[in-house]
Amino acid sequence: MVHKIWYDQADEILYLEFTNNFLRSDVDPILEKVKELLHEKTRRQMIIKMSSTYKVENRETREESNKGLHKLKIQQIAFVGGSAANRMIAKVLIKTGMMKISGDFFKNNDDAINWLKSKR
Repeated sequence: MVHKIWYDQADEILYLEFTNNFLRSDVDPILEKVKELLHEKTRRQMIIKMSSTYKVENRETREESNKGLHKLKIQQIAFVGGSAANRMIAKVLIKTGMMKISGDFFKNNDDAINWLKSKR
C-alpha cells in the first residue's frame, strides 16, 4: 500500500491520503490500518484527501471500500479535492444510498474538519 493513513489525536479524525491510483489490492490493507488506528476510539470520522490526478480502479474497489468502512462503523467522510469524475461517482453513491456513510466534498481541509466537528 502506497497511500498515507494516520489518526489526528487533536481533532479526533482519521486521514487517508491517496498518493497513487486506488486499486482493489489497496482495500484490505487500508481497512486493516483503519481498524488498527480506530481501535477503542469513540469518534469514527474520516477525511479522504484525493489528488485530482489519481483514480479509483473500478466499481468493485468502490463497493468493497464502502462495505469495509461501513462495517468499521465510520460515521462521516469528508472528501477533500479529487477529480471531477471521482467526485461525481461518490456523490451518486451518497445520494442513492449505495454508500451507507454520510459524506460531502470540500475544497480545503479546514472546511472538512469544521463539517465533521459539526456532526458530533
